[in-house]
Parts: sequence; structure tokens; C-alpha cells
Amino acid sequence: MPDTTEPGAGPRRRALLRAGAATVVVAAGLRGGTAGATPRADSAGRDGASGAGHRAAPSGSWDRFNLSPAGRTVRPVAVHSTTGSVDNATYLVKRSGRARTRLTGAGASVTLDFGKEVGGFATLTFGDASDSGQTIGLTYSELSTYISTTSSDGSNGGSNNEPPVTYAADPAGRVSTQTSVPTGGTEAAGTPVSQLRGGFRYLTVVNRTAGSVDLTDVSVDIAFAPNVADLRAYPNYFSCDDDLLTRVWYAGAYTVQTNIVASNQGRVWGPPDVGWNNSARIGESGDTVLVDGAKRDRTVWPGDLGISVLTDYVSLGDLRTVRNSLDTLYRHQAANGALPYAGPAVNFVGNSDAYHLWTLIGTASYLQFSGDTAWATGVYPKFRTALDYITAKIGSDGLLDVTQSADWARTDSDGKNLEANAIMYRTLLAAGTFAEAAGDAATAAACAANAVALKAAVEAGGYWDAGAGLYRDKPGSTLYPQDGNALAVWFGLTDDAARTAAIGKALAARWTRTGALTPEKSGTSVHPFPGGMEVHAHFEAGLDRNALDLIRLEWGYMLDAPQGTASTFWEGYRTDGTSDYSGSYMSAAHGWSTGPTSALTFYLLGIAPDPHGAPTYRIAPHPGGVRHAEGQLTTPAGVVAVSWQDRGRDGFDLTVDAPAGAVAEIAVPVPDAAKYVVRVGNKAAWDGTSRAYSARADGGYVVLTGIPAGSRKITARKR
Repeated sequence: MPDTTEPGAGPRRRALLRAGAATVVVAAGLRGGTAGATPRADSAGRDGASGAGHRAAPSGSWDRFNLSPAGRTVRPVAVHSTTGSVDNATYLVKRSGRARTRLTGAGASVTLDFGKEVGGFATLTFGDASDSGQTIGLTYSELSTYISTTSSDGSNGGSNNEPPVTYAADPAGRVSTQTSVPTGGTEAAGTPVSQLRGGFRYLTVVNRTAGSVDLTDVSVDIAFAPNVADLRAYPNYFSCDDDLLTRVWYAGAYTVQTNIVASNQGRVWGPPDVGWNNSARIGESGDTVLVDGAKRDRTVWPGDLGISVLTDYVSLGDLRTVRNSLDTLYRHQAANGALPYAGPAVNFVGNSDAYHLWTLIGTASYLQFSGDTAWATGVYPKFRTALDYITAKIGSDGLLDVTQSADWARTDSDGKNLEANAIMYRTLLAAGTFAEAAGDAATAAACAANAVALKAAVEAGGYWDAGAGLYRDKPGSTLYPQDGNALAVWFGLTDDAARTAAIGKALAARWTRTGALTPEKSGTSVHPFPGGMEVHAHFEAGLDRNALDLIRLEWGYMLDAPQGTASTFWEGYRTDGTSDYSGSYMSAAHGWSTGPTSALTFYLLGIAPDPHGAPTYRIAPHPGGVRHAEGQLTTPAGVVAVSWQDRGRDGFDLTVDAPAGAVAEIAVPVPDAAKYVVRVGNKAAWDGTSRAYSARADGGYVVLTGIPAGSRKITARKR
């Protein structure tokens, strides 16, 4: 059963998680590595917006969970299936026996399994025994459900009529979808990039003619994350003694990596009637942008950035791509200040108040995570115009009244809905910090006042239903949304301990065998976008076991489902595991579904950025039954590394290595602070009363401030 009575879930613990001093961050060098781990060489091309190089994370046992390819060229790892006359199908995988795979007769096919989501340009090499005048067709699929010899899974956003793309099978020659023009279809010469397939696990090669075709090699040249030399060299890492949780962290990182695409390799919109075209320019600043999905839409969507930016930051550290994406959105800002619902080439502008808000949150997050004050100063006039546009929709009652209701797929987004007001509340807090950094004290003060008023208005407005233990979507509504309730807790719209515990219990009661229900979409929907919000909310409420159990349930299901990619997270599905986005059109590598990756770093490991945007971090592990975790996060001040061992009632061991100015406080979880002694090194800081480092007991933790930079071991033991 989900845990709803975990110790430390009270208001003082919640206050701890939202506390933080706004101190000046002092630049410092990167650390040398974690004890027991092997430092890697610097990774070329892995840089943040400031241009400073990122050192790759140390090597360790966690590397076996890293899904990123070791090189840009990948080959299949298995044969999924064949149809018709196929001889020696496994040669393309095992490279043994007769040096070819032969397809004989029209309709003969082999479906190759790459073992995980890949994306890019396929290259086929033919044997010289192939008959002349033959053609082959290629189809692609992310999920095994949609493997077909007659069509690829849906990606174009229109008809999704995507028949096999055909190529001449030149004996003793090669065909590459990057350099060859198809023999049929609608693709024009000179635009071979249109044949880029952004995301797939399965590639089917089908003989379209009556003769025989010999294949001697099939490979894919990876196109995603073109801005890095070593796809596996993340600057950050995470590991714990629950392998499933570690797998989820790395699968989230890999999902977002597949969503980092070249600025000229987006989906053409409007869609072609037949086939697909991935040659659209979708970024207008820099070489790469962070899009919503690998297969599609391959467009910058601000709501998706609300989750994927956090994932990128804690794992890949590719903040330059985040900045490029935000720049692109601001370049399409309307004259009245409205920001896009979707960037180019889709170019929906001004029809979504919620996504407008997500861009403002993303802007503030980028400054906090990068320390790029020069960019923030330059974009601030546009940010301020966008802020004025949306705050003008706050009524005299203090609530945001949504007039542009396009949203992530919610069916009722207009008016004063809870989800939008929770996002508005978070925006006001983040915008206040951003304005303060820009020297705009008046705007910062106005944001603070509006936030207070909005919070009070929700409290007084009839949203809370004590009997249900949940907020209504709107006063009088019978909808109790997953997103609105999760965001209310995650973003601090409510901080009453009894209420957050009730929300945690009520949300967990709706879990199914495949994940948490999302009633704002439908009664059978499991949507990992608001599901990730729920994970963060359980952690914020102090219900750590709930958070971890939901990760294991929902994200574990996606990773291990037999029809899945075994590597990436899906856009949305039904409780029976089928697609909830128009069948094969569902994206199976969608950045908005990666919420657990940042949650595991921020909470389970315990390296959390200040929730209001200050440039400091707090260390506060949330073990939730896990006994050991370690990892690191690269901050503007340098690398913060943490490892810990939970000894249960016998105590807790915590090691923190941090540069000067990065960490505002360190919190050690203990069952009962009065019964434990906490030491920093050999120095007693707490023995039931404060001895050093301003030690205090706070909601299941002993909290320390002023610990010097460098590596420090902190222990808690029973008195």
C-alpha cells in the first residue's frame, strides 16, 4: 500500500524544504571525483551557456545503466521478426555464417531491433549477388505494437499516411537515407535531411520486387544531440541501491538526449499528405534546441520544457540548448507580449496562457541553473512584457482567469482552473527573483504581493474539498485533477501539512497497475507529464515512499513493458498500456515524461536548488527506504557531490563535497533529533541541543548551516 504516514511529513519538514538563504555564489573549480569512482577525461563539446567546459562524471557501477551509444553509428542487436522468404536473417546481428541476409520475393522482410530508441539516418549495404532492378522499402516503429511492412508509425501530424520509403537496391552498393533520394514518394531532390527518422527502435526492410536482395550491413547514424562529441559523457550522475530507480534516472536522461535536435531538423508543418519531412528550421538561435519528442513533434513546446529542462540540467547539463530554445520562443513573441504555445515550424502563438507561464518559469530556471546574467539582462525586457501580459489576467479576486485555453491535452482549461493558478503562483515567485536580479525592485515587489493574494484566493475560493482530500479543478467542479493537485503541493500553493498528506493519500488511492490516473484527460488515462508532477509533490509533502513507489510503478512499467523501447518514456497511455495519443502517433520518447530524473537528484539524492530561484542549494536526502545513494550535480559554482548511507535507527552517514558559496544548508535525516548526536568530521554539532553550525531540529532532520567548502563527512548516531 502507498505510504501516507511517513515520519517527518509535518509542516516543519516542509518549511525546511522551502527554506534557503540567498547568498552570493563564488565561482570555484570542479571537484576531482568521488571516492571509489574513476574520474573521466573532459568531454569535448559539453558546455553550458557560459562556454565553460564540463568535466564528465566519474566512472562507476552506474555506467551500466547509461543508455547513450558509445559512438554515432549503431547496429541492430536482434532480429525481431521476418515475413516471407528470408535466409540467414541473424547475419545482420551476429556477423557469422554466410556473409549476407537474403530477402527473396515481394513482401519478404526482416524487422531489426536496435534494443533501444535510436534516431537518425539508416544506411544499408547490399551484396553483389542481389538481382538487378530490385527495390527495398523501409518502415520504422518505436513500439513493437506498430511494426508493419506497409507503413511506419505515425509522425507527420496530419494523415499519418507513411508508407515504406523505397530505394533502389544497387548490387555491391550502399544506400543511405541521408544522401540518397527515394525512388518514390513526395520527397524532393536536394532535401535528403527530410528522410531523417527522429526516433525508432525497430527498422523493417521489405523487398518490394520479385527478385532477391542481399543485405550485408544495416546501421544507423545517430542524429540527436549533435552538439556533443561523446554521447555518454554526462557531467552528472546518480546511483542508488535500487537498480530500477537508477535505470529510471538514466532512461529519463536518455529520453531528453533524444529530444535535443539540430535547429534545421524539425518536423515540417503543415504536414505532407504522404510520408514525413524533418527538414524544417525550428531553432533561431544556436545549432540545437530541446523539442518535445524524438519522433515528433520535433518542435519547442514550452509546457514540455517545464519538465525536460530539469531533466537536462541534472543529467546532461546542456544548458546552451535550453537557452537556444528559450531564445527561439522569445523571437516569436507577439506584439502584446504573448509567447508561443509551440515554436516554429508549428508556430502557434498567443493561444495558451498555461504554456506562456511555463516559458517564464523556464527562463528563470535557466538563469538559476546557468548563472548566465548577461543573457538574462538581455532578455529581461521581453520577459517583463510577457509578465505584464499574463498578470493583466489576474482579476480583483487575485486569481488568474485563463482566456487562452490551449493546454497539454486537458479538456477544460479555461477560466480560473487550479492547474493554471498553481503555475501562475510558481511564475510569480520565480519572476520576482528574476526581476530582483535585473534590478527591478518594483516588479519583484508586485510579484510577491500577487503571489500572496493568489494563495489566499485559492484558500478562500471553494477549491478545497475536505471530504475528497483534494482540490477541485474549479469551485463547484466534480473534477479533481492530477496536475492541479500535484502542482499545488509541488509549487507550494498549499503548505498545510495535513492537507498535503491528504492530497498524497488521495492521489495514491487512484493508482492503477500501470500508473497514476489522470482524470483531466480521461477516466482511463495514465499521463507521465502530470505523473512527474505528482512524484515531485509526494516528495515535497514528505511522502518519500509514495514518490518512490510511483516511480517504480509507472516508469518501471514503461521501461519493462514488452511493447516499449526499453529505454525511453512515453507521451501518454491508457490503463491497459495502449496509446492515448491517436494510436501509433504517440511519442515513445517524450521529454515531458521524465519528471523522476530530476526528482531523484533533488530529493532522493538530496541536491536541491532553492525553490524561489536563489543561486544556492540545499542538501536534504529523502531516503524513503533506500539505503544508499550517490551522485553529483554541476552548478554555476562548480560540482556538488553527495553520497549517503541510511543505517535506519542506528544513524545516517552523509558525505558532501561542495565549492564555496554553493550550499546554503545541509540537513541530515534522523528519526528523532533528541536521541541523536550529529558530527561534522569529529566535531559535535548537535547532541539534542545546538553545539555548532547553528544546528537545529526541523521536521525529521537536523539542519546545519555555515559548513566550510570542500569534502565533509557528517554522521548521525544514537546517543
